[in-house]
Amino acid sequence: MAVIRSLMYLLLFLIATTQVAAQTDFIAMKGSIVDEENLPLPYINVSLRKDQSIGTYSNSFGDFEIKIPGTYSQDSIAFSCIGYETSVISIAGINTPLNIVLKAKVYTLNEVVISSDSAVFILKKGIAQLGNNLYCGNSIIQGFYREMILSDYACDRLIEAAVDVFDMGYCKSKDLQFRVREIRKSNDYRDLSWEQSIYNYISPRNGLCEHFESVFFNDYIRNNESYYNPMLAAPINAKEFLINNLLSIDSVVEVDNNKVWCINIHSKIETGDFSEQGTIYIRQKDYAILQMEHQTLTNPESTGRLSFPGEKYLHKTLIKYKEYNGKMYISLLHRKAYRLTVNSEKLRKAKAAGKRGGQFFYDLLFVTNEIITEKDKAEAFKKKDRVLKKMDLYTKEWKYNEAFWDTYNIVKENPLEPVNKKGIERDLPLDEQFKKNGSNR
Repeated sequence: MAVIRSLMYLLLFLIATTQVAAQTDFIAMKGSIVDEENLPLPYINVSLRKDQSIGTYSNSFGDFEIKIPGTYSQDSIAFSCIGYETSVISIAGINTPLNIVLKAKVYTLNEVVISSDSAVFILKKGIAQLGNNLYCGNSIIQGFYREMILSDYACDRLIEAAVDVFDMGYCKSKDLQFRVREIRKSNDYRDLSWEQSIYNYISPRNGLCEHFESVFFNDYIRNNESYYNPMLAAPINAKEFLINNLLSIDSVVEVDNNKVWCINIHSKIETGDFSEQGTIYIRQKDYAILQMEHQTLTNPESTGRLSFPGEKYLHKTLIKYKEYNGKMYISLLHRKAYRLTVNSEKLRKAKAAGKRGGQFFYDLLFVTNEIITEKDKAEAFKKKDRVLKKMDLYTKEWKYNEAFWDTYNIVKENPLEPVNKKGIERDLPLDEQFKKNGSNR
Protein backbone atom coordinates (compact mmCIF):
# COMPACT_ATOMS: atom_id res chain seq x y z
CA MET A 1 0.00 0.00 0.00
CA ALA A 2 2.84 2.35 0.87
CA VAL A 3 4.48 1.56 -2.47
CA ILE A 4 1.27 2.39 -4.34
CA ARG A 5 0.92 5.67 -2.40
CA SER A 6 4.52 6.56 -3.23
CA LEU A 7 3.93 5.86 -6.91
CA MET A 8 0.81 8.05 -6.84
CA TYR A 9 2.77 10.91 -5.26
CA LEU A 10 5.49 10.51 -7.87
CA LEU A 11 2.92 10.54 -10.68
CA LEU A 12 1.27 13.69 -9.29
CA PHE A 13 4.69 15.34 -8.99
CA LEU A 14 5.55 14.54 -12.60
CA ILE A 15 2.20 15.89 -13.83
CA ALA A 16 2.64 19.11 -11.86
CA THR A 17 6.21 19.51 -13.13
CA THR A 18 5.04 19.01 -16.71
CA GLN A 19 2.29 21.59 -16.27
CA VAL A 20 4.74 24.15 -14.86
CA ALA A 21 7.17 23.52 -17.71
CA ALA A 22 4.36 23.97 -20.23
CA GLN A 23 3.51 27.29 -18.64
CA THR A 24 7.06 28.63 -18.53
CA ASP A 25 8.58 27.24 -21.74
CA PHE A 26 8.69 29.57 -24.72
CA ILE A 27 8.78 28.88 -28.43
CA ALA A 28 11.00 31.36 -30.28
CA MET A 29 10.31 32.02 -33.94
CA LYS A 30 12.15 34.43 -36.20
CA GLY A 31 12.58 35.25 -39.85
CA SER A 32 11.94 37.91 -42.48
CA ILE A 33 8.87 39.18 -44.32
CA VAL A 34 9.05 40.28 -47.96
CA ASP A 35 6.70 41.08 -50.84
CA GLU A 36 6.48 39.19 -54.13
CA GLU A 37 9.45 41.14 -55.47
CA ASN A 38 11.53 40.06 -52.47
CA LEU A 39 11.53 43.57 -50.98
CA PRO A 40 11.41 43.75 -47.18
CA LEU A 41 8.07 44.71 -45.61
CA PRO A 42 8.43 46.88 -42.50
CA TYR A 43 6.08 46.90 -39.50
CA ILE A 44 4.02 43.82 -40.39
CA ASN A 45 1.75 42.55 -37.61
CA VAL A 46 2.84 39.14 -36.30
CA SER A 47 0.28 37.64 -33.91
CA LEU A 48 -1.30 34.45 -32.65
CA ARG A 49 -4.29 33.44 -34.75
CA LYS A 50 -6.58 32.28 -31.93
CA ASP A 51 -5.46 34.78 -29.29
CA GLN A 52 -4.84 37.92 -31.33
CA SER A 53 -4.11 39.95 -28.19
CA ILE A 54 -0.57 38.48 -28.24
CA GLY A 55 1.87 39.58 -30.92
CA THR A 56 4.63 41.85 -32.16
CA TYR A 57 5.80 43.55 -35.40
CA SER A 58 8.56 43.17 -37.93
CA ASN A 59 11.20 45.89 -37.87
CA SER A 60 12.07 48.46 -40.53
CA PHE A 61 13.99 45.75 -42.46
CA GLY A 62 11.12 43.21 -42.36
CA ASP A 63 12.89 41.05 -39.76
CA PHE A 64 10.87 39.68 -36.87
CA GLU A 65 11.20 37.54 -33.77
CA ILE A 66 8.32 36.39 -31.58
CA LYS A 67 8.45 34.40 -28.34
CA ILE A 68 5.31 32.40 -27.63
CA PRO A 69 4.35 30.65 -24.36
CA GLY A 70 4.49 26.88 -24.76
CA THR A 71 0.78 26.62 -23.96
CA TYR A 72 0.11 28.03 -27.45
CA SER A 73 2.10 25.35 -29.29
CA GLN A 74 -1.01 24.18 -31.18
CA ASP A 75 -1.95 27.69 -32.34
CA SER A 76 -0.94 29.42 -35.59
CA ILE A 77 0.91 32.63 -36.40
CA ALA A 78 -0.71 35.22 -38.66
CA PHE A 79 1.27 37.79 -40.68
CA SER A 80 -1.00 40.65 -41.72
CA CYS A 81 -0.83 44.13 -43.19
CA ILE A 82 -3.21 46.45 -45.02
CA GLY A 83 -2.94 45.84 -48.76
CA TYR A 84 -1.64 42.26 -48.47
CA GLU A 85 -3.16 38.81 -48.11
CA THR A 86 -2.80 37.47 -44.57
CA SER A 87 -0.43 34.51 -44.30
CA VAL A 88 -1.10 31.91 -41.58
CA ILE A 89 1.41 29.25 -40.47
CA SER A 90 0.90 26.53 -37.83
CA ILE A 91 3.37 26.72 -34.95
CA ALA A 92 3.75 22.95 -34.61
CA GLY A 93 6.76 21.67 -36.54
CA ILE A 94 8.00 25.08 -37.69
CA ASN A 95 11.70 25.37 -38.41
CA THR A 96 13.11 28.89 -38.24
CA PRO A 97 14.29 31.20 -39.68
CA LEU A 98 11.19 31.69 -41.81
CA ASN A 99 10.90 33.59 -45.07
CA ILE A 100 7.34 34.92 -45.30
CA VAL A 101 6.14 36.22 -48.68
CA LEU A 102 2.98 38.38 -48.64
CA LYS A 103 0.93 38.88 -51.80
CA ALA A 104 -0.46 42.33 -52.58
CA LYS A 105 -4.25 42.75 -52.46
CA VAL A 106 -5.14 46.11 -54.04
CA TYR A 107 -8.24 47.01 -56.07
CA THR A 108 -8.39 49.75 -58.67
CA LEU A 109 -11.22 52.25 -58.34
CA ASN A 110 -14.17 52.01 -60.68
CA GLU A 111 -14.30 54.56 -63.46
CA VAL A 112 -16.45 56.77 -61.29
CA VAL A 113 -15.13 60.16 -60.28
CA ILE A 114 -14.81 60.20 -56.50
CA SER A 115 -14.63 63.73 -55.16
CA SER A 116 -12.60 64.89 -52.20
CA ASP A 117 -15.94 65.50 -50.43
CA SER A 118 -16.44 61.74 -50.37
CA ALA A 119 -13.10 61.26 -48.63
CA VAL A 120 -13.98 63.93 -46.05
CA PHE A 121 -17.36 62.26 -45.45
CA ILE A 122 -15.68 58.87 -44.89
CA LEU A 123 -13.16 60.35 -42.44
CA LYS A 124 -15.86 62.20 -40.49
CA LYS A 125 -17.94 59.01 -40.36
CA GLY A 126 -14.88 57.13 -39.08
CA ILE A 127 -14.36 59.72 -36.34
CA ALA A 128 -18.06 59.57 -35.40
CA GLN A 129 -17.82 55.76 -35.12
CA LEU A 130 -14.80 55.75 -32.79
CA GLY A 131 -17.09 55.43 -29.76
CA ASN A 132 -18.47 52.20 -31.22
CA ASN A 133 -15.26 50.80 -32.66
CA LEU A 134 -12.86 51.50 -29.77
CA TYR A 135 -13.20 49.65 -26.46
CA CYS A 136 -15.05 51.69 -23.83
CA GLY A 137 -14.23 49.58 -20.76
CA ASN A 138 -11.09 49.38 -18.63
CA SER A 139 -8.15 47.73 -20.37
CA ILE A 140 -4.41 47.37 -19.99
CA ILE A 141 -2.15 47.32 -23.03
CA GLN A 142 1.17 45.63 -22.29
CA GLY A 143 3.80 46.68 -24.78
CA PHE A 144 7.39 47.24 -25.77
CA TYR A 145 8.70 50.81 -25.80
CA ARG A 146 11.92 52.03 -27.39
CA GLU A 147 13.20 55.58 -27.04
CA MET A 148 16.26 56.74 -28.95
CA ILE A 149 17.75 60.21 -28.83
CA LEU A 150 19.99 60.99 -31.78
CA SER A 151 22.25 63.93 -32.44
CA ASP A 152 23.14 64.67 -36.02
CA TYR A 153 24.02 61.21 -37.42
CA ALA A 154 24.63 59.18 -34.24
CA CYS A 155 22.45 57.45 -31.65
CA ASP A 156 23.37 59.01 -28.31
CA ARG A 157 20.99 57.33 -25.88
CA LEU A 158 18.71 54.29 -25.86
CA ILE A 159 15.96 53.20 -23.50
CA GLU A 160 13.93 50.00 -23.88
CA ALA A 161 11.08 49.26 -21.51
CA ALA A 162 8.16 46.93 -20.86
CA VAL A 163 5.27 49.35 -20.36
CA ASP A 164 1.68 48.91 -19.19
CA VAL A 165 -0.88 51.40 -20.52
CA PHE A 166 -4.10 51.72 -18.51
CA ASP A 167 -7.11 52.96 -20.48
CA MET A 168 -10.44 53.75 -18.80
CA GLY A 169 -12.10 53.50 -22.21
CA TYR A 170 -12.45 55.89 -25.12
CA CYS A 171 -16.02 56.85 -24.15
CA LYS A 172 -15.06 57.71 -20.56
CA SER A 173 -11.70 59.47 -20.70
CA LYS A 174 -9.06 60.41 -23.24
CA ASP A 175 -6.36 60.29 -20.54
CA LEU A 176 -4.06 57.28 -20.30
CA GLN A 177 -1.90 56.10 -17.40
CA PHE A 178 1.51 54.46 -17.84
CA ARG A 179 3.59 52.10 -15.70
CA VAL A 180 7.08 50.71 -16.37
CA ARG A 181 7.51 47.02 -15.48
CA GLU A 182 11.09 46.55 -16.70
CA ILE A 183 13.67 48.86 -18.22
CA ARG A 184 17.14 48.69 -19.71
CA LYS A 185 19.30 51.54 -20.97
CA SER A 186 22.51 52.36 -22.78
CA ASN A 187 25.20 54.83 -21.80
CA ASP A 188 24.26 58.48 -22.24
CA TYR A 189 26.51 60.00 -24.93
CA ARG A 190 24.55 63.23 -25.44
CA ASP A 191 26.72 66.33 -25.80
CA LEU A 192 24.58 68.95 -24.08
CA SER A 193 25.28 72.65 -23.78
CA TRP A 194 25.11 74.06 -20.26
CA GLU A 195 21.80 75.78 -21.06
CA GLN A 196 20.31 72.52 -22.23
CA SER A 197 21.60 70.63 -19.18
CA ILE A 198 19.90 73.12 -16.88
CA TYR A 199 16.67 72.99 -18.90
CA ASN A 200 16.59 69.18 -18.84
CA TYR A 201 17.14 69.23 -15.07
CA ILE A 202 14.39 71.78 -14.44
CA SER A 203 11.91 70.29 -16.91
CA PRO A 204 12.66 66.58 -17.49
CA ARG A 205 10.48 64.69 -19.93
CA ASN A 206 10.21 61.33 -21.66
CA GLY A 207 9.12 60.34 -25.15
CA LEU A 208 6.27 58.17 -23.88
CA CYS A 209 3.46 60.39 -22.73
CA GLU A 210 1.70 63.68 -22.02
CA HIS A 211 3.62 66.29 -24.03
CA PHE A 212 3.59 67.28 -27.70
CA GLU A 213 6.84 65.48 -28.56
CA SER A 214 5.73 62.17 -27.01
CA VAL A 215 4.58 59.17 -29.01
CA PHE A 216 1.13 58.72 -27.38
CA PHE A 217 0.32 62.42 -27.70
CA ASN A 218 0.75 61.91 -31.44
CA ASP A 219 -1.81 59.12 -31.74
CA TYR A 220 -3.99 61.24 -34.03
CA ILE A 221 -6.75 58.61 -34.11
CA ARG A 222 -7.47 58.46 -30.39
CA ASN A 223 -6.21 61.97 -29.53
CA ASN A 224 -8.06 63.35 -32.51
CA GLU A 225 -8.83 66.82 -31.14
CA SER A 226 -5.46 67.76 -29.66
CA TYR A 227 -3.44 70.79 -30.75
CA TYR A 228 -2.92 70.94 -34.52
CA ASN A 229 0.34 72.27 -35.93
CA PRO A 230 1.53 71.15 -39.39
CA MET A 231 5.13 71.15 -38.14
CA LEU A 232 4.33 69.01 -35.08
CA ALA A 233 0.96 67.24 -34.95
CA ALA A 234 -2.07 66.42 -37.14
CA PRO A 235 -5.12 65.31 -35.10
CA ILE A 236 -7.75 64.25 -37.62
CA ASN A 237 -10.71 65.90 -35.82
CA ALA A 238 -9.10 69.33 -35.51
CA LYS A 239 -10.87 71.74 -37.87
CA GLU A 240 -7.52 73.13 -39.05
CA PHE A 241 -6.56 69.66 -40.31
CA LEU A 242 -9.31 69.74 -42.94
CA ILE A 243 -8.80 73.44 -43.66
CA ASN A 244 -5.09 72.97 -44.43
CA ASN A 245 -5.28 69.63 -46.24
CA LEU A 246 -6.95 68.07 -49.25
CA LEU A 247 -8.26 64.50 -48.81
CA SER A 248 -8.83 62.16 -51.75
CA ILE A 249 -9.57 58.45 -52.13
CA ASP A 250 -6.57 56.86 -53.80
CA SER A 251 -7.57 53.21 -53.95
CA VAL A 252 -9.28 50.33 -52.18
CA VAL A 253 -7.09 47.72 -50.50
CA GLU A 254 -7.78 44.64 -48.41
CA VAL A 255 -6.87 43.20 -45.03
CA ASP A 256 -8.28 39.98 -43.55
CA ASN A 257 -10.86 39.77 -46.37
CA ASN A 258 -12.19 43.26 -45.59
CA LYS A 259 -12.05 46.11 -48.08
CA VAL A 260 -10.41 49.33 -46.86
CA TRP A 261 -10.49 52.87 -48.26
CA CYS A 262 -7.05 54.41 -48.79
CA ILE A 263 -7.38 58.19 -48.28
CA ASN A 264 -4.47 60.43 -49.26
CA ILE A 265 -3.52 63.62 -47.38
CA HIS A 266 -1.92 66.55 -49.20
CA SER A 267 -1.35 70.16 -48.18
CA LYS A 268 -3.68 72.62 -49.93
CA ILE A 269 -1.09 75.37 -49.81
CA GLU A 270 2.63 74.84 -50.31
CA THR A 271 4.51 77.20 -47.98
CA GLY A 272 7.89 76.70 -49.64
CA ASP A 273 9.39 75.55 -46.35
CA PHE A 274 7.34 72.46 -45.53
CA SER A 275 4.24 70.54 -46.57
CA GLU A 276 2.09 67.73 -45.17
CA GLN A 277 1.32 64.36 -46.70
CA GLY A 278 0.07 61.00 -45.51
CA THR A 279 -2.54 58.26 -45.74
CA ILE A 280 -5.54 57.19 -43.66
CA TYR A 281 -6.99 53.67 -43.95
CA ILE A 282 -10.68 53.18 -43.07
CA ARG A 283 -12.49 49.82 -43.18
CA GLN A 284 -15.62 49.91 -45.33
CA LYS A 285 -17.90 47.64 -43.31
CA ASP A 286 -17.88 49.68 -40.07
CA TYR A 287 -15.77 52.80 -40.78
CA ALA A 288 -13.09 51.62 -38.33
CA ILE A 289 -9.91 53.69 -38.69
CA LEU A 290 -7.17 51.07 -38.98
CA GLN A 291 -4.05 53.07 -39.74
CA MET A 292 -2.66 56.54 -40.36
CA GLU A 293 0.64 57.74 -41.73
CA HIS A 294 1.54 61.41 -41.54
CA GLN A 295 4.72 63.33 -42.27
CA THR A 296 5.85 66.89 -42.73
CA LEU A 297 8.28 67.29 -45.62
CA THR A 298 10.90 70.01 -45.50
CA ASN A 299 12.28 71.92 -48.46
CA PRO A 300 15.96 70.93 -48.73
CA GLU A 301 16.69 74.18 -50.55
CA SER A 302 15.55 76.29 -47.59
CA THR A 303 18.54 77.39 -45.55
CA GLY A 304 18.38 76.91 -41.81
CA ARG A 305 15.26 74.73 -41.86
CA LEU A 306 15.03 71.79 -39.49
CA SER A 307 15.18 68.23 -40.78
CA PHE A 308 16.05 64.77 -39.60
CA PRO A 309 19.63 63.82 -40.67
CA GLY A 310 19.48 61.70 -43.77
CA GLU A 311 15.72 62.24 -44.05
CA LYS A 312 13.59 64.76 -45.90
CA TYR A 313 11.01 64.95 -43.10
CA LEU A 314 10.63 67.17 -40.08
CA HIS A 315 8.64 64.35 -38.53
CA LYS A 316 7.13 61.02 -39.59
CA THR A 317 4.37 59.30 -37.61
CA LEU A 318 2.89 55.82 -38.13
CA ILE A 319 -0.21 54.72 -36.17
CA LYS A 320 -1.76 51.23 -36.38
CA TYR A 321 -4.82 49.77 -34.68
CA LYS A 322 -5.88 46.12 -34.62
CA GLU A 323 -9.07 44.28 -33.78
CA TYR A 324 -9.49 42.08 -30.70
CA ASN A 325 -12.85 40.63 -29.65
CA GLY A 326 -14.69 42.98 -31.97
CA LYS A 327 -13.04 46.21 -30.76
CA MET A 328 -10.05 48.23 -31.97
CA TYR A 329 -6.93 48.75 -29.84
CA ILE A 330 -3.67 50.59 -30.40
CA SER A 331 -1.20 48.22 -31.99
CA LEU A 332 1.80 50.31 -33.07
CA LEU A 333 3.03 53.88 -32.69
CA HIS A 334 6.25 54.99 -34.40
CA ARG A 335 7.51 58.56 -34.59
CA LYS A 336 10.68 60.18 -35.86
CA ALA A 337 10.83 63.85 -35.07
CA TYR A 338 13.04 66.84 -34.45
CA ARG A 339 13.41 67.45 -30.70
CA LEU A 340 13.02 71.07 -29.69
CA THR A 341 16.32 71.26 -27.83
CA VAL A 342 19.74 72.02 -29.33
CA ASN A 343 23.37 72.38 -28.41
CA SER A 344 23.50 76.08 -29.24
CA GLU A 345 27.30 76.26 -29.48
CA LYS A 346 27.59 73.31 -31.87
CA LEU A 347 24.63 74.60 -33.89
CA ARG A 348 26.25 78.00 -34.27
CA LYS A 349 29.56 76.51 -35.43
CA ALA A 350 27.84 74.14 -37.86
CA LYS A 351 25.80 76.94 -39.45
CA ALA A 352 28.95 79.04 -39.87
CA ALA A 353 30.51 76.11 -41.74
CA GLY A 354 27.39 75.52 -43.83
CA LYS A 355 26.72 72.17 -42.14
CA ARG A 356 24.16 70.62 -39.81
CA GLY A 357 25.06 70.04 -36.20
CA GLY A 358 23.96 70.52 -32.62
CA GLN A 359 20.43 69.23 -33.26
CA PHE A 360 18.70 66.41 -31.38
CA PHE A 361 16.05 64.01 -32.65
CA TYR A 362 13.62 61.42 -31.27
CA ASP A 363 13.01 57.95 -32.67
CA LEU A 364 10.13 56.57 -30.60
CA LEU A 365 8.37 53.21 -30.90
CA PHE A 366 5.58 51.49 -28.97
CA VAL A 367 4.26 48.06 -29.95
CA THR A 368 1.43 46.20 -28.22
CA ASN A 369 2.36 42.72 -27.02
CA GLU A 370 -0.81 41.79 -25.14
CA ILE A 371 -4.28 43.24 -24.52
CA ILE A 372 -5.95 42.65 -21.13
CA THR A 373 -9.66 43.38 -20.67
CA GLU A 374 -10.61 41.01 -17.82
CA LYS A 375 -12.06 43.09 -14.98
CA ASP A 376 -9.96 41.43 -12.26
CA LYS A 377 -6.74 42.18 -14.19
CA ALA A 378 -7.42 45.57 -15.81
CA GLU A 379 -7.20 47.61 -12.61
CA ALA A 380 -5.95 51.19 -12.40
CA PHE A 381 -2.34 51.80 -11.36
CA LYS A 382 -1.43 53.16 -7.98
CA LYS A 383 -0.36 56.78 -8.08
CA LYS A 384 3.24 55.98 -7.11
CA ASP A 385 3.56 53.60 -10.09
CA ARG A 386 2.58 56.09 -12.78
CA VAL A 387 4.97 57.58 -15.32
CA LEU A 388 4.50 61.34 -15.33
CA LYS A 389 5.12 63.99 -17.95
CA LYS A 390 8.01 65.49 -16.00
CA MET A 391 10.02 62.29 -15.69
CA ASP A 392 13.08 61.26 -17.65
CA LEU A 393 12.87 57.45 -17.81
CA TYR A 394 16.65 57.29 -18.05
CA THR A 395 17.01 58.55 -14.47
CA LYS A 396 14.65 55.86 -13.15
CA GLU A 397 16.71 53.36 -11.13
CA TRP A 398 16.04 49.79 -12.17
CA LYS A 399 17.92 46.54 -11.88
CA TYR A 400 18.56 44.99 -15.28
CA ASN A 401 16.59 41.72 -15.47
CA GLU A 402 18.32 39.80 -18.24
CA ALA A 403 16.08 36.72 -17.82
CA PHE A 404 12.98 38.86 -18.41
CA TRP A 405 14.28 40.19 -21.74
CA ASP A 406 15.17 36.67 -22.89
CA THR A 407 11.46 35.82 -23.14
CA TYR A 408 9.94 39.25 -23.82
CA ASN A 409 8.77 40.28 -27.28
CA ILE A 410 10.57 43.31 -28.66
CA VAL A 411 10.68 44.72 -32.18
CA LYS A 412 13.80 43.07 -33.48
CA GLU A 413 16.39 45.60 -34.59
CA ASN A 414 19.33 43.31 -33.87
CA PRO A 415 18.88 45.33 -31.65
CA LEU A 416 19.13 48.54 -33.68
CA GLU A 417 19.53 49.69 -37.25
CA PRO A 418 23.25 49.48 -38.17
CA VAL A 419 23.77 53.26 -38.34
CA ASN A 420 22.37 53.67 -34.83
CA LYS A 421 24.03 50.57 -33.40
CA LYS A 422 27.42 51.85 -34.55
CA GLY A 423 26.85 55.09 -32.68
CA ILE A 424 25.50 53.65 -29.46
CA GLU A 425 28.26 51.03 -29.24
CA ARG A 426 31.08 53.51 -29.74
CA ASP A 427 33.05 52.23 -26.74
CA LEU A 428 31.11 49.31 -25.22
CA PRO A 429 28.76 46.58 -26.57
CA LEU A 430 25.13 47.34 -25.86
CA ASP A 431 24.58 44.24 -23.69
CA GLU A 432 27.42 45.37 -21.45
CA GLN A 433 25.91 48.83 -21.24
CA PHE A 434 22.57 47.32 -20.14
CA LYS A 435 24.32 45.48 -17.31
CA LYS A 436 26.42 48.47 -16.32
CA ASN A 437 23.46 50.86 -16.17
CA GLY A 438 21.03 48.35 -14.64
CA SER A 439 22.49 47.91 -11.18
CA ASN A 440 20.75 49.54 -8.25
CA ARG A 441 22.53 52.67 -7.12
